[in-house]
Amino acid sequence: MNRYLNPEDRRGLLLSILMIVIGLILVIWPGHVMTTALAILGVALLVGGAISIVSWYRGRGHDAGFLTLAEGLLMAVAGIVVLSAPKFLISIVPVAVGIVVLINGVVNLAQALDQRREGYSRWTLSLALAVLTIILGLLVILNPFSTMEMLVMAIGVVIIYNGASNLWIESRYRKL
Repeated sequence: MNRYLNPEDRRGLLLSILMIVIGLILVIWPGHVMTTALAILGVALLVGGAISIVSWYRGRGHDAGFLTLAEGLLMAVAGIVVLSAPKFLISIVPVAVGIVVLINGVVNLAQALDQRREGYSRWTLSLALAVLTIILGLLVILNPFSTMEMLVMAIGVVIIYNGASNLWIESRYRKL
C-alpha cells in the first residue's frame, strides 16, 4: 500500500493515526497525562533554574548579574512546587473557572428575580438556567480534579474525531 501513496499522502495518513492514538491516550488516561505533563514541566523548570544558577556562579564579576541568579532561583522553586503539588496545581484552573461560573450564576439569579418583578412571563426559564449555572459552578469548585480529567477527555475525543474525519476525507479524496 505504501508504494501507492505519495509522501504527502503517507504523512497525512500517519498524522491522522497519530492524532487518534493521542486522543485515545487522553481519553483512557487523563489523570496520568496531566500529572506526567506537570512532571515534565517541573523537571524542565528545575533544570532551567539550575542552568541559570550555575551560569550566575560561573560569571560572577563578569556579565552575569543578580537577575540571572534570581531567575534561576525562581525557576528552581517553581519546579519544586510543580513536582511536589501537581494535583493542587491541576485543581487551580477549574476552581477559578468554577468561581467565575458561580458568580455569573448568582448575577443571573438576581436578573431572573428582576424579570419576575417586572412581570416578564418567562422569568422561570431564566431562574432555572441561573440555578443550573450555580449548581455547575459549585460542582466544578467542589470536584476540580475530575473537572480537569473530563476536560482532558473531551480534548481527547475531539482529537480522535479530527484524526478519524481526516482519514475518511483523505480516503474519499484519493478515490477522486
